Amino acid sequence: MVEASRSSCINHPGVEATVRCKQCGTPVCDTCVESGPTGRFCSPACRQKHEAFMQRAQQMDGRARSGVFVKLRGLIGSIIIILVVLAVIGVAATLFPIPILSDLVFQLRGMLNI
Repeated sequence: MVEASRSSCINHPGVEATVRCKQCGTPVCDTCVESGPTGRFCSPACRQKHEAFMQRAQQMDGRARSGVFVKLRGLIGSIIIILVVLAVIGVAATLFPIPILSDLVFQLRGMLNI
């Protein structure tokens, strides 16, 4: 089995790194680690870069979810579901004698010539 190579801290070459920076991947030891709400980093600059990135990503995600195309896609999906349900009801009314529903389905099929 291949043994994993151990990396040393970027600031303390003799000390084994315990984590890697979430932003840049630099190995750091427990003494040098900069903890933030979104992870652990090698420096305050990397922490700030990552937090700014997360804010931009959340803003873009919010804009994408409120777009016209998303709403249109939801509307089209709802229409398709309604049509499928109506088709299933129509087939059931054709195959099984349901008093009122069967008459309506036959009248509708007559209007549509199907």
